[in-house]
Amino acid sequence: MLKKTVPFIIAAALAASLTACSADYSGIEGYSEIENARKLYSELFSAHLTITDCEKDILTQELTFMYDTQDRLVYSYYGTDGSTQYFEYHNGFEYSYTDGGEWKTVTEGSESYHSYSKSAKMSMTDAGMIFIKPESITSSAVTQDGENKVIKTQYDAAALNSSMSSQLGLVGSLKSFEVIYTLDKDGYCVTMEQIGVAEQDGKESKVDYLLKIDKMNDVAEIVKPDTEAYRIDGENDGGDTENTSSQSESE
Repeated sequence: MLKKTVPFIIAAALAASLTACSADYSGIEGYSEIENARKLYSELFSAHLTITDCEKDILTQELTFMYDTQDRLVYSYYGTDGSTQYFEYHNGFEYSYTDGGEWKTVTEGSESYHSYSKSAKMSMTDAGMIFIKPESITSSAVTQDGENKVIKTQYDAAALNSSMSSQLGLVGSLKSFEVIYTLDKDGYCVTMEQIGVAEQDGKESKVDYLLKIDKMNDVAEIVKPDTEAYRIDGENDGGDTENTSSQSESE
């Protein structure tokens, strides 16, 4: 089971689950396109995604996934909180993870074994990965960037749930929150950026998390992460991804 090592995924998963689907949000510019992108994402057979902390210029999460012929999820995952690294690998019937830097493997049938499928999805492969909380949106704008569509949404910080600031890893009360989506010509979300600012005792703190999605329905193989390939300044972290597991897939 994925550790919640990065604030981004917590905010995306929890807040998205609060979206009121029955209300009419057709007046929000770009809303229907975002909802369609969420649907398209949840229907993907395979993809590769990264989450980068743009304030620190650090890769904080990376996931490559695909479904096998029996609709079981096969995936490779990396996550870090900036000091501790965590890895997972699931080939559909064996689950491997790191504990104290050492790999451990749990086989199907064991008490601690878990798995995912198309009908029992991992949160990072489901629609909630693409955040939206329309009842709290105060403004939105849609622009064209070549073949891509850019949708910028501003949120009412006070209307967001009280724990959103801490979920994002911010200190103090949330002052502003915006989400910027880039959709390709087919409506798929290729990037989503979450930017939040909080204030406490007159001091501001900011987060800027960038989700990138590529190799959509174009992953041929999932390989176990090479833990030595994830390093920052020569140490054990994930800044340089040139030789990470996602690059080891068959082209």
